[in-house]
Amino acid sequence: MVEVRFACISSVPGVKCTLDGATKYSDSAGLASFFGVSQGSHSYSIVAPEGWRFVSGEDVFGRPLYKSGTTIIEWVPYPEIPWPEDQPWMMMMNFEEVGIPTTTTISAPDTVEPGQTFNISGILYEKDSGIAIPGQSINLSYNGKSLGTATTGIDGDYLKQVSIPTAGVHTLKAEFLGAAGYAASSRTTRMGVGVPLTKIPYTAIASIVTGLAIAHFPKR
Repeated sequence: MVEVRFACISSVPGVKCTLDGATKYSDSAGLASFFGVSQGSHSYSIVAPEGWRFVSGEDVFGRPLYKSGTTIIEWVPYPEIPWPEDQPWMMMMNFEEVGIPTTTTISAPDTVEPGQTFNISGILYEKDSGIAIPGQSINLSYNGKSLGTATTGIDGDYLKQVSIPTAGVHTLKAEFLGAAGYAASSRTTRMGVGVPLTKIPYTAIASIVTGLAIAHFPKR
């Protein structure tokens, strides 16, 4: 008989660990042990506590473990030799912290001239509660090119003066990369530089008739 030890990395407490129907929760060190387990195959499952998610797992010999499945207690190079009873059968489970969902907004003029200074502004807040998130960096860019960063204020708002030298319709992006306790989020908008934003001049209404999609457009 051996000890089966779940190691929830890095020291994640409260993971629900089940082995052959018996359940224990990982302690403050992220460990949960089952004693008197026989050699051979055993079913297992894990459930991450709130704020964490399972990433990957492996046993003593590097064989992959998942959220649920079967672990085989054996000495892999020599299956005929029992696993030593004085050594725990380790099941290493890796977790990562899941931050509070966030929302990032972005606002900018519809049209400016090349090289003209304009403001990009927005707000960063908790998605579910609407609580503002101050003191966080927002990365700003257009078409993947950096426009620098802005920092959110006490009300979660940010503002930065920027300019774009090249004419065209560009995609602006505000991106929060995440921080301790907060998940990443981003938002995009389009603006015209030296040209008006392309507007759709008509509305296409799709109808399905005998399995075919037909677009009806108003006369011009």
